[in-house]
Amino acid sequence: MESSNVGSVTGGSLLVDAEWLCPECGATMFEFDRLTEDGAVFIWYACTREDCTGQRLSKKVLRMCSV
Repeated sequence: MESSNVGSVTGGSLLVDAEWLCPECGATMFEFDRLTEDGAVFIWYACTREDCTGQRLSKKVLRMCSV
């Protein structure tokens, strides 16, 4: 499946069961590495297919709550 068709297949979202779809081949991705820096978490995802080198980086901001 081409990455241009992935959004239409998943209803416009690239998240499927909390996993990313590979931008190269459309296969599911897994969390490969995680780094926390400057109040944000950076998560690298890698493709589950051995012959694919697709990767994706996700950034999530940590929210601090004052009690």
